[in-house]
Amino acid sequence: MKKLLLIIAILVSASALRAQGPTIKSYVELTHIGNKYGTAIGYSFKNKMELGGFHQEAPAFMNDMESMPRVYERNFSGAYFNFPVKRYEKSGFDLNIRAGAINGEYFCITPTAQGYFNPAKLIKLGAGVGIKAFRPTFQASISLNLTGS
Repeated sequence: MKKLLLIIAILVSASALRAQGPTIKSYVELTHIGNKYGTAIGYSFKNKMELGGFHQEAPAFMNDMESMPRVYERNFSGAYFNFPVKRYEKSGFDLNIRAGAINGEYFCITPTAQGYFNPAKLIKLGAGVGIKAFRPTFQASISLNLTGS
């Protein structure tokens, strides 16, 4: 019975993976403290919804600045969800929600409204406006869809 369940689980997983496309994204986020650089890796489903994980960090020189607040964001890691709002042939509008731990201590949820443009089938250039700690953030990104779907 265990063997049968394992085979069914493998077949279901394999068919689900065919319906997805791996995505790699690099981005820069401008906050009220300074720039943060991040990477996200996820899957884009057939309905263009994305699900994945991300990690972003402040540049190393910011850790040595004396004028920085006592507690500030050095790194932010967690999961992200990207929901399509409006799609056109080569552009569109998405809502991106990231949730995770800041500096491994504080939980944070950050929504971002993003517009994007697809200059090629595999590449997506994006820009957006979000909120973190009740302050506006600005984000620019480049994504690579590894399957081209």
